[in-house]
Amino acid sequence: MATTTPPSISIIICSRNPSEALSVRRNLLGTAKYPNSLEIIVLDNREKNEGLCAVYNKGVAKATGRVLVFMHEDVWMMEKDWDVVLLKKFKELPEMQILGVAGSAYLVDYPYALWAAAGIPWTFGKVVHLIEKEDMFFLALFNDRDGDQEAVVVDGLWFAARKVLFEKISFDEKIFPSFHFYDLDICMQALEFGKVYVTTDIRVLHKSKGSFKEEWKEWSSIFIQKWKDKLPAYTTVAPPPPPSNGLLKAGNLDLRGKVKIPKW
Repeated sequence: MATTTPPSISIIICSRNPSEALSVRRNLLGTAKYPNSLEIIVLDNREKNEGLCAVYNKGVAKATGRVLVFMHEDVWMMEKDWDVVLLKKFKELPEMQILGVAGSAYLVDYPYALWAAAGIPWTFGKVVHLIEKEDMFFLALFNDRDGDQEAVVVDGLWFAARKVLFEKISFDEKIFPSFHFYDLDICMQALEFGKVYVTTDIRVLHKSKGSFKEEWKEWSSIFIQKWKDKLPAYTTVAPPPPPSNGLLKAGNLDLRGKVKIPKW
């Protein structure tokens, strides 16, 4: 009798656009080295319009992979064999609980909990952004270093976590019932049980940009109140300073006309 091999990676996606969800599914399967080892969980959130914490908790309950990926449906993987790279990271860094593609080793608590505000050398990551409606195609550089860096928080556009971590913690849907601070909050929880990292070895393309309007500021105050005894948060060892020819501050590199837009 044939046995079914359990998935190594479960990808959890909160969907509000079926065509986007289909596009990202094709991208995930087309770029993975072992697509049959992926479990793609798309949770249609159009009717209920629940916050990301509630949706992600449902995804965790469904997931059977040993590594869970949480990603926006407008994110594409940019390189082949990302699944192999991801699993290798979790194997080589046993203390790592969460891995993101952008984040910071220092989280400020005033006036807002904005991870990117810490600046270099604390921030880390390189993310391509493509906003076709605004004719924008750029690389967001949070540091010019490559590799892995210990952090305290990561951005929620794409991050991975060990499944066993969720035997101890969960997304706080009671305090954060909206779409903000689910990512920073889960990282702060994870720090109680291990470490958080950012890597540039997994490259993604994001087809939108963040929003920091009044609603975000209100949720920032709620986040700061919850974690007031732990903020500001920072790693025990400061990141190395940038090389003499490195970036002095984070910025965007315009890619229009310089790099071909990937198609999958």
